[in-house]
Amino acid sequence: MLGIALKRWGLLGLAAAGLLLSLALELLHVRAYAAPTGSSFCTLGARLDCTSVALSRYAVLFGLPVPLWGALGFLALGTAAFRRSWWLLPLAAVAGAASVALLFVELAFVGALCLLCEGVHVVALAILVLAWQGRAGLVPRSRDDAALILLPPVGVMLALLLFVPKYWGAFGWKGDLPFPDGVTEDGAHWIGAREPKLTLDEYTDYLCPHCKAATAWTLKRLADKPNDIRIVRRHFPLVRCRADQKSTCVQLRMAYCAGEQQRFWQMDRWLFAHQELRPSLDAAARDVAIDVGRFATCVERSDTYERAERESQAVSKKRFVGTPTYMVGGKRITAANLDHLLEQGRAE
Repeated sequence: MLGIALKRWGLLGLAAAGLLLSLALELLHVRAYAAPTGSSFCTLGARLDCTSVALSRYAVLFGLPVPLWGALGFLALGTAAFRRSWWLLPLAAVAGAASVALLFVELAFVGALCLLCEGVHVVALAILVLAWQGRAGLVPRSRDDAALILLPPVGVMLALLLFVPKYWGAFGWKGDLPFPDGVTEDGAHWIGAREPKLTLDEYTDYLCPHCKAATAWTLKRLADKPNDIRIVRRHFPLVRCRADQKSTCVQLRMAYCAGEQQRFWQMDRWLFAHQELRPSLDAAARDVAIDVGRFATCVERSDTYERAERESQAVSKKRFVGTPTYMVGGKRITAANLDHLLEQGRAE
């Protein structure tokens, strides 16, 4: 009996730890989008970077951030452990399998590990081991147990789906734009106020996860002051574009070519959402509702390659350190100053 009691309290402690770690991850996820220029205690390098994992396309599943799914799972596991229910075993098996799958996604697709995520995975696997060892002491399944264990997380999940704002995305790539847009005299695309009080030149790279968050953040600020702010998309490809190397800067060429069909900003959102080294031209064209054949031809045109190379060479002469980089009135500004200017909605 003592062994069963110890395992029960051990399971409850692990479920509580998993719940707390999941909530910490959710706070990190929110912060990655709310303050994309800020530093994170969980970022220890390119391969150990919680922010990169939080900003990846895999961090949101079925309309909710993955950490919230984890919190719901640990809530159910804790309830099952407290009741010593048979349901603990299948729930622990699902949690363990999900942890292995998420670790594979981090390694194979994101290219970075998140220490807090690995903590959650260890906790889930530990629960599975303890649940299996203590299976003899579990109470057989019943309909009442299923209701008490599963209904509260399902209810919370529905509430989250209905009421949690989608802070991780700006407008999407489907449909029309919610703001005016156009092209500057030098061919850069802008969105926002027709007669802006503040024009922000935002230099980004489509494969930069921090740019994904930063652009969503600035577009949200634009939504707050649509009659005051204009954002100009400038490109700073971290891999130099070369007209004689046909594999370079495909994302930038895709953005140009979508712009020829008046869907630049939709493609901009699509590219940041997917951030793939070799994106599918057909899938991108279908998603943003442009002519597939015309788009594919444009991406491979020699003048499209030359345009990407010219822009790459021009921005390299500015000697920017990295992306995202911001300029207002021809002057480079810091992230802290940018936040202040966007809050005011005007240049000072």
